[in-house]
Amino acid sequence: MSFAEIIGQKRIINLLRRALAQEHLPHSFIFTGMEGIGKQLTALTLAKVVNCENGAAGDCCDRCVSCRKAASGNHPDINIIERDGPFIKIEQIRALKQRLRFKPLEGRYRVTIINNAQNMKIEAANALLKVLEEPPAENLIILTAYEITSLLPTIVSRCLNLPFQPLATEEISTHLCQAHGVEPEKAAIMAELAGGSLSRAAALLDEKQLDRRRWLLETVAGIHESHITDLWAAAKAWKGEGPDLKQDLEWLKTWLRDLLVQQLEAADSISLLNLDFAEKVVGASSRFKPDHLLEMFELACTVQGAMRYNINKRLSLEALLLLLHTRAT
Repeated sequence: MSFAEIIGQKRIINLLRRALAQEHLPHSFIFTGMEGIGKQLTALTLAKVVNCENGAAGDCCDRCVSCRKAASGNHPDINIIERDGPFIKIEQIRALKQRLRFKPLEGRYRVTIINNAQNMKIEAANALLKVLEEPPAENLIILTAYEITSLLPTIVSRCLNLPFQPLATEEISTHLCQAHGVEPEKAAIMAELAGGSLSRAAALLDEKQLDRRRWLLETVAGIHESHITDLWAAAKAWKGEGPDLKQDLEWLKTWLRDLLVQQLEAADSISLLNLDFAEKVVGASSRFKPDHLLEMFELACTVQGAMRYNINKRLSLEALLLLLHTRAT
């Protein structure tokens, strides 16, 4: 993968290329933005570019030994830090500080990528701050995060922040058609559901994921007719592990959003995210008040945010379904 192959983010890629051409590359970056829009991919590609043996015109060759090692995850000078459990711990940052004492083994730069840096515990963040205050030569540190406000201001002030934008629906749809052979009509629906995230679109290539979404939306579409025991059964069936449940809540949020848009715009030409459920959206939208839809959307966001902690998932889902049921008229 090279800069030229990264979908979207042309402004950021051009900025990085100019910095490389002018040899004014900052020692530390923060890549911010939603999940699945190319932050980690761009960070890995930048790590390849700065160490490429044949690099020209601000890109990597993808053929040299360095590029091949980076692509396989075996480059000794490229280190990726992920959370250990729910957090990035101070021990991980201390280990990083030890590595930074030495010069790169093979490449021009030792590159450290800290994924989802918002998950750093405060003591880990403070330890990283000391590294950023006195950055060792021949080192490049890249943090990725959802929002700049999730990081310590003192860390932000010592890095160049590059905000990544959600991908255009057309870009995602075109990619699904060309790279995965998805039919244009189906690709359009998947691209809308992806909400600007290529990783969400990729998840929808799994038929099991599509079946899960279909079951979820049909359940909430008919929730006004459900008996209380049906809700408990649905919550039990719905309970999933980590990523599945997180994606389910994203789909629920698109459903609530569509109901609200249908109410407020009340037009045939409105842009629904769940295009294949348009008829059910029209039927269900009249059963809820706008403020109740906002209330349920906020609850879904709260449950989603709390998933990083040890919450009772089934209890949370029961509360969410019960609220949907009681708010339906």
